[in-house]
Amino acid sequence: MEKLKIPKGYKTTKQRKAILEILEENITPMHAEDIYLKLKEKGIDVSLSTIYRNLDMLQKQGLVVKAYMLNEDKARFGLSSKKNYLICKNCKKIVIIDNCPFEKFKEELMEVHGFDILEHSIEVYGICPDCKKQKANE
Repeated sequence: MEKLKIPKGYKTTKQRKAILEILEENITPMHAEDIYLKLKEKGIDVSLSTIYRNLDMLQKQGLVVKAYMLNEDKARFGLSSKKNYLICKNCKKIVIIDNCPFEKFKEELMEVHGFDILEHSIEVYGICPDCKKQKANE
């Protein structure tokens, strides 16, 4: 997979590159605080407000999506190429849906509702196989 690049017109700073690298390394979306901790582990000194500003810019440029998971008060951030998830309501495990099922319905929704659909994200909540197995063994 080709590495993501900072959009044209924006400085390529060490912090911006590091934020994108963290998001590329992690399969599931992360809270800004988790990104902050990962950067600290790598020895990169950056404030939480700088992380939020950069995530906002990357979101506006279409590289990052902001998601609010059910029953969470903080947003998670992930790469826009990974924006459809299965989420376990028990253990909070997140699994990326690679083949987006929405594409099948997109044209129909646009036709029926006359709505130009520009983007989307899907969060499906349930119980993962590990939690089902654990519950069955109780």
